[in-house]
Amino acid sequence: MSIVSHLHHLFNAETCQSYIHTLRWKDRPLQCPRCQSLNVGPWGTYHAQLGLKRYRCKAKGCTRTFNDLTGTLLDGSQRSLMHWILATFLLCLSCSSRRIANELGVHVRTGYRWCWWLRNAALSYEIGRQLEGTVEADDLYHTAGHQGQAKTGGTKSLGRKPRVRRKKREPGRGHYLIIR
Repeated sequence: MSIVSHLHHLFNAETCQSYIHTLRWKDRPLQCPRCQSLNVGPWGTYHAQLGLKRYRCKAKGCTRTFNDLTGTLLDGSQRSLMHWILATFLLCLSCSSRRIANELGVHVRTGYRWCWWLRNAALSYEIGRQLEGTVEADDLYHTAGHQGQAKTGGTKSLGRKPRVRRKKREPGRGHYLIIR
């Protein structure tokens, strides 16, 4: 069953917009990302991006429009903000890129690319941090799958002798016999 069917009420356009707005501006006042002017006002919404508010700089030399995504990883994305937030949420739940693509209804390569972008963005924020004090780490053993395993556990018996995959090395075929 799809996770999206249970989470669709959490990821609507208005909720995503207010969350991104809070993350982007925090305690700072809204300002133009190009000229840093505080003289900005609302300027409608986007038709393609539901819920994404537009602002316009009212400074004399600038008068350009921007939104909460301007200058971020998501700037100019064709997909809605809800897709990106849901992809980030699923990535934080350790879902695979294939599963994320399946949940969002995008191609597998698109899901992989989104996960790659999101991981690199998270890494770029943390790359300069230095640890201090006591640092503890736990180890985690995670198997990749059950391929080659018996149904009852352990290694699967082939029921025959394993094949020899290559010829034994013999002198005269590029290998020399060294006698000492």
